[in-house]
Amino acid sequence: MIFRKKEQLEVVPINNCMGGQGTVVMEKLLYAPEEMLGKGRAYVRHTLNPGVTIGNHTHEKEMETMVILQGTAVHKINGQIQELNPGDIIAAQPGDTHEISNSGEEPLVLIAQVLYE
Repeated sequence: MIFRKKEQLEVVPINNCMGGQGTVVMEKLLYAPEEMLGKGRAYVRHTLNPGVTIGNHTHEKEMETMVILQGTAVHKINGQIQELNPGDIIAAQPGDTHEISNSGEEPLVLIAQVLYE
């Protein structure tokens, strides 16, 4: 069993994440790959303040899911633009290229999981 209180999470600021703007605050929910049974490289909560973005990047031999918990986002995947709100989910499949930005005036909070193909 794995159990952590919020105050025990490792917090990592990521400046210009994937070439994006500003600083993404990453909280490690699980340590990968050991706590993900060797099947993934990330299970994190990201907070993006207004104007912060995660830059355009491609997933090779992995997939990423994101669930929006708070705030609003613009997500661009393979050239298609989507507006995301709390409760929305996306899944970038192997070979997909995407980016996300906080489009609102409050923090954007999302859970992201990256699994190996």
